[in-house]
Amino acid sequence: MPAPGRMPLPPPFVLAVMTRGRYDFARRLGNFSSCHQQAQPMAPPLLSPTSRTVGRLFTLLIIALLATFLRFFGPPAGMKADTMLLGFLLLAAFVAGDLARELRLPRITGYLLIGILLGPSVLGLLPEQTVVNFEIINGTALSVIALQAGSELRLASLRERFAGIGAITASQIVITLVGIVATVYVAQGLFPLLSGQSNRTILAIALIFGIVAVANSPATTVAVITEMKARGQLADTVLGVSVLKDVILLLLIAVMVPAAAVLVDPAHGFDFAELRDISTQILAALALGSVVGGSIGLYLLKVDRRPILFVLAIAFIIVELSRALGFQSELYILMGMAAGFVVQNLTGQGSKLVDALEANALPVYALFFAVAGGALDLSVIPQVWQAGLVIILARAALIYLSTGLGARLARETETIRRFAWQGFLAQAGVTLALAIIVRDRFPVWGPQVAAIIIAMIAVNQLIGPPLFRLALVRAGETRLGSAR
Repeated sequence: MPAPGRMPLPPPFVLAVMTRGRYDFARRLGNFSSCHQQAQPMAPPLLSPTSRTVGRLFTLLIIALLATFLRFFGPPAGMKADTMLLGFLLLAAFVAGDLARELRLPRITGYLLIGILLGPSVLGLLPEQTVVNFEIINGTALSVIALQAGSELRLASLRERFAGIGAITASQIVITLVGIVATVYVAQGLFPLLSGQSNRTILAIALIFGIVAVANSPATTVAVITEMKARGQLADTVLGVSVLKDVILLLLIAVMVPAAAVLVDPAHGFDFAELRDISTQILAALALGSVVGGSIGLYLLKVDRRPILFVLAIAFIIVELSRALGFQSELYILMGMAAGFVVQNLTGQGSKLVDALEANALPVYALFFAVAGGALDLSVIPQVWQAGLVIILARAALIYLSTGLGARLARETETIRRFAWQGFLAQAGVTLALAIIVRDRFPVWGPQVAAIIIAMIAVNQLIGPPLFRLALVRAGETRLGSAR
């Protein structure tokens, strides 16, 4: 019962049904897998697009007011504030995702923006500690996305696209890394943190920015492909390159970060133990992921009961197993990818896994990207915008050039040459982990470099998904009739 004199807050899902413009929300939560099945003929909408947009904005306003009430007056008796805020965030993300679709943007853009709006950097309705607490749930969500990424990698498609994926990956890594190092070194006057630094330190910082520029976000790639129901050469190529680069990036971090430490302090010496440890962990993650994938396939073949709940449980186990073995925080993504790949290509149960994953996709993506938006620290942007803008623009140009070059070397189609680069701009996950590593490893200038990296993630994560969506539409690979 609520405390005397305090008006009880309506549960978020009840609020959704009460609010005009969200009349279909209860149906979607009750059977959200239907959102990812083939669209069925429906009666004409009862509301005009303008009325639906106004209704969704009104819904977001009501949610914000209720979250404000909860933030400043506390939850009703017997309820936890974090639990209620999680409900409000999930509901707000659903509404914002629909609003983004009305504006012909990917849903995840709406998820990210609502997370930013409600998070500590803007309205502060989600306290920083609450966002940190949500990231525990976020690990399971990211593990589900990793399973889906692996299940989307079909051997038949990979064999056809092997030359293109390899050429584009190699071209992007070499050209982007070298190009960003050169850009930072030549334009060092635009980077206040480089003022008064030695040439060796400047080169070390440039190397770190080069690694950051190489990274992109497989989770975002999978989310856009799933939402758009995309199938084709462009979707397969972008996903294949994104996953392969994520694996190589872990090795690059293990090599380049110790190399940067040697440049800053030659007496320190190169730490080969880091390279050995990360290589061992990568192999172990792939092996364990394969075992998990075999177990999933066996369950789907022999039992096949409640596969949706089973997949969520497996995603949680992957995260906890990775932590128990002391793996680096991002390696459970690799484990999940390996598991999904094995189920899809070696067990014959790939379609069942994909169905279960797609049934989880809508709430998982809403939660993951809303929390990711809330975790972005936008307060650093005014301090580092100049340096961040230089790297963002240089990175986009280098990705465009390197992707086109790799596609030409592999004699890819015109579609890949023209549009593939738009799928590699978004950043998250490993990039954020690298920012934390740099901040802790180099206490003198590391926090400033980390701030620039976070600013890059914020901008690229907002512009990347809409551009990739546009590329899929122009390539004709989306199965949504209106591409909405």
